[in-house]
Amino acid sequence: MQGVVRQGSRAGAGVIAGRALLLMPFFVVYGALLVWPLGLMVRTSMVDGTVAYNRVVHNPLLRLAITNTIVISVITTFIAVLLGYLCAAAIWKSRPVLRVVVLALVLLPFWTGVLVKNFAWAALLQDYGVVNTLLRAAGLARSPLPLLHNRFAVIVGMVHYVLPYAVFPIFAAMASIDDRLEKAAASLGASRSKMIGLIVLPLTLPGVYAAVLLVFIISTGFFITPLLLGGPRDMMAANLVDYYARQLVDFRAASALAVMIIVVVSVLVTVYQWLPREGQFGSL
Repeated sequence: MQGVVRQGSRAGAGVIAGRALLLMPFFVVYGALLVWPLGLMVRTSMVDGTVAYNRVVHNPLLRLAITNTIVISVITTFIAVLLGYLCAAAIWKSRPVLRVVVLALVLLPFWTGVLVKNFAWAALLQDYGVVNTLLRAAGLARSPLPLLHNRFAVIVGMVHYVLPYAVFPIFAAMASIDDRLEKAAASLGASRSKMIGLIVLPLTLPGVYAAVLLVFIISTGFFITPLLLGGPRDMMAANLVDYYARQLVDFRAASALAVMIIVVVSVLVTVYQWLPREGQFGSL
């Protein structure tokens, strides 16, 4: 009996050792590319204690960057989730062929780099670009409208990038709704608006919550889009990190600000992971 127990314990230890060996490359890569750089960044920010953090907190640019980050991220999240809900509903109710077409259009931003998308929007929104040319041709504007290098252009570029992240959580929640619920409501005399307000909307709220958090988290880390499409007053938190690192060559303050951003985003990611499963992956 003792021999059987020993053999079982040895077999269990062998299985654990085999799994650990298989996961070793993952831990090595994860540690080398994420944990180690984060540790170096935290150590750099703490070279003089909290001096770098105090310097960042008392910088007037921090208030501007934080305000811009929150305002732009909130507006981007609202627009992206609203458009994402409509797109998800269109995909949900479309026939198979049309569903594939709409999904391809939603996934299109994933197939091009962020620089390509931003330069494309710069070409479209410039004074004599496609948008202003069409507006003047339609008689809606006599002179070119200032559509580039402002907050409007930043929000347009960001919404274009984050829209798929809003569509798929909401679509996953919609796909988990039982079709018989709508049929039952219709058989009981419920109108289309009541079915949407009393059945579809409440059941898709987990997906909406997931989309809101996911889009907001991604929006807070934008760097290239405000740099290329925005103006000097549209600096976001990531742009302030770059300002410390490249313009002031103050790597301690840049590391301190980066650590502060990581802490805030980590809290949001933790909240996102606590959301109901239907909002992220659909019902299983």
